[in-house]
Amino acid sequence: MLKYFIVISLTLSTVFSANAQEMRPFNEVSIVGLIITSGEETPVSASVTQTLESLDAQVLTANAPNASQMRSILKRFAGAAIDVDVALVFYDGAVLKIGDREFVAPGGITLRRRSDLLTKAIPLSALARATALAGNGGAVLVHSSESGVALIDGITLVETAPGPRTGTSPILFANATAAEGLAAGLNSMASTDGDISLRDALGGLSELGGVSISQLPSGAAMLRVYPAPEVVAPPMEATADTTDAPADTAENTETSETTDETGLPQVGDTTLDADSAAEVAATVEALENGTQPETMTDETMADTTDSTEAITEMADEAVETQSTEVDVAADSELSIEVLRAMQGALTRGQKRTIQQELRNMRYYRGLIDGIFGPQTAQAISAYQDSVGATVTGVLTPIQLEALSQ
Repeated sequence: MLKYFIVISLTLSTVFSANAQEMRPFNEVSIVGLIITSGEETPVSASVTQTLESLDAQVLTANAPNASQMRSILKRFAGAAIDVDVALVFYDGAVLKIGDREFVAPGGITLRRRSDLLTKAIPLSALARATALAGNGGAVLVHSSESGVALIDGITLVETAPGPRTGTSPILFANATAAEGLAAGLNSMASTDGDISLRDALGGLSELGGVSISQLPSGAAMLRVYPAPEVVAPPMEATADTTDAPADTAENTETSETTDETGLPQVGDTTLDADSAAEVAATVEALENGTQPETMTDETMADTTDSTEAITEMADEAVETQSTEVDVAADSELSIEVLRAMQGALTRGQKRTIQQELRNMRYYRGLIDGIFGPQTAQAISAYQDSVGATVTGVLTPIQLEALSQ
């Protein structure tokens, strides 16, 4: 009885889970986002991150990366941008200018000479070129602030969007006073129903006070497109098939069943003979007594046996699944160093599978690129906490197997 109860419970939970997923709107536009801050996460960057996640975007975050780290992050982001429809970057920090070129230095920079900007910072155009690699392009959103940078002669702080450049995505600038309005505008846009055009979104944001933009997208890129509702064909109405219907002949009339006004069988009706009635009575009695009637046919016996075996097999699988869930929470006897080595030995494809599974569980929102960084470690920790396992941020062999299926 317990096995059957487990089967029913698992079946119902699966149905409700599937219904919940069907109710959730899905964005047909694939998006990757990169959030770069010059320090810890700010309320503005957190709001932009949440907005991108509401658009079902894969979001990579980087807090105060130095120039070397920034190049590595940008290379990783560009690799992901090639495979999606739209790529977006949000940069929260100082934008410095020397001559006609703009640079970003999110990890901070100490300027002693103007050439330091060329070696210790990243060109702003590099961000715009990376987003342009996406199938339908993208955009760079900038909240420009001093961020404690001490300026020297020949280097200025940029507060407005640069002019348009070939091969780059639009760059939208928001000064220090317009940052909150920019974040609120993005959130309001994502909260509306219906499809969202990238051009319309950037055009609306550029009209805010303290906001400027290099250019608007030339293509018809979209930020969100809901799938068209499925059209269910109406059921076919049953129509009388007159081609095979027998003609009303005297012979058919004589052998057809007839009833009078009382509804009782008349002469010529098929009725149960004595033996058939006895068999029915015996079957009913056997069912009431919990025994098997002796008059069951071989075919009925086979059907009953097959049904019983199927139910038993489903129950066994349910118990096995329940045991697996318990095992996931079990601590590994291996040291954390060995577990890290095992996790590091996974192929890029295996890591992508794990990231995708963590994303399906809503623990991971980063890039599905097979690179395990801080965001993947946080997702693993959240997963371990949800199953009651010791939180380490490193998967045990059993957890690896569970997330790789």
